[in-house]
Amino acid sequence: MNISHKKIEHFFENVLLKLNIKKHDRKLLIQSLVDSSLRGVDSHGIRLFSHYVHCLEKGRIKNNPRMKIIKRKRGIAIYDADDGLGHVAALKASKIVTSMANQNGIAAIGIINSSHYGAAGVYSLEIAQKNCIGLSFTHSDPFAIPFNGKSPFHGTNPYSFTAPFKKNDYLHIDFSSTSIPWNRVMRARSNQTSLKKQVAINKKGEFTQDAFEAVGLAPLGGEDYGYKGFGLSSSIEILCGPLIGMAHGYRLLSMIGPDFKTPRKLGHFLIAMKIDAFVSKKDFFRGIQLYIKDLKKQKPKNKGKNILYPGEIEKITEKYRRLKGIPFDKELRENFSIIAEKYKLKFNL
Repeated sequence: MNISHKKIEHFFENVLLKLNIKKHDRKLLIQSLVDSSLRGVDSHGIRLFSHYVHCLEKGRIKNNPRMKIIKRKRGIAIYDADDGLGHVAALKASKIVTSMANQNGIAAIGIINSSHYGAAGVYSLEIAQKNCIGLSFTHSDPFAIPFNGKSPFHGTNPYSFTAPFKKNDYLHIDFSSTSIPWNRVMRARSNQTSLKKQVAINKKGEFTQDAFEAVGLAPLGGEDYGYKGFGLSSSIEILCGPLIGMAHGYRLLSMIGPDFKTPRKLGHFLIAMKIDAFVSKKDFFRGIQLYIKDLKKQKPKNKGKNILYPGEIEKITEKYRRLKGIPFDKELRENFSIIAEKYKLKFNL
């Protein structure tokens, strides 16, 4: 079944109010989660709400942090999330880095002492909505094996790039440096389905399609070319760790516990490039539109399946889900019912 995003937003608002989250911060968290699910990024959207509620309850995430800029020089800044919600910190930092890019042409901001920030694409898209090119990166605790390794070392370390090419249209990329996120393994276990080939490994370091055997994820590129995904992941690790004074991902606390009292101290990294500092916005838009026009002329391998530009499937999904609702399964219903009962809220999703 599907549920209206408005109903989900209303439920989240009431829960976060009970948790004493500030009004503006509530708005930013809800924006990040609901927008992700609307665009089809279900692994990092509303499905994670119960996890963040648990982290707020146990103390891993502060409900009233004092976030602030602790370093700023021309096009460079460091933003301290003070162990608050990563989504809130990253959306606030997106606004800061965009403002700096408008002054300097290009800007970067590191976010320190943060928590899981959901989908990386939320923040590159936020930057792109202000006529900039946006890039967004984060690291996490170990899920991915290094190339030729057998146990997890890197996080899924996502890369996101967004560029506008007309009003409300974006060339948008958001993917992990592994073939799948760990949440997809968890979903496969829940649904008792098999994984694709060469995306996960077992405790022997061998590829497995059995979600219950999986203990880690393979880097992009698979068995022979995984050094590419591993290299991409390494570069993201450096941006989100050593460059901004944070530990690298291997030393981070596990997202899934058992310790939910200690802050995880994650790092994120955002870049904004002001388009008209390089070329006129009109010429830039025309250039991307020509690129997409030529792309659409290419013949698809399979009849009935069009070649899509990066971000097009998310646009199509969002349009559909705003009308028809967000998919809402038994697991979500059970998790949200538990929260509603705990906080004595009506649950009529």
